[in-house]
Amino acid sequence: MSYTTEDKIGLVIKSAESMAKCMQIIRKYNPISMAEIKKAIDAGHFVFDCDYIDDSGIRRVRRCYDELVKAGVKVDIYEDGDLTTREFISNLLGTYKEIATETEAIIDAEVSAEDGYED
Repeated sequence: MSYTTEDKIGLVIKSAESMAKCMQIIRKYNPISMAEIKKAIDAGHFVFDCDYIDDSGIRRVRRCYDELVKAGVKVDIYEDGDLTTREFISNLLGTYKEIATETEAIIDAEVSAEDGYED
């Protein structure tokens, strides 16, 4: 759990119909104590976060967000210190996937080119 927002994507809880349900969901993704979760909520800090470039972490943040919203929790997503949307996070993940696909294609092309130059 981070208290800095630079280069992070994280969730901040604004309110919850059931704080117990909210904490239960958060603990599925961030195995910290209930006291730490409550402290983060009260202080307006991230209850769950990951690095901006951690695609698997971002997917987990998105899943946690979805579960919290479904449970009636008002939760905000922050990206690099700025309030953002779930759509932005999904688009970011799509961009990372495209980059990975393009990088793999470039590597495959280079390997094929090297294979063609063998003696």
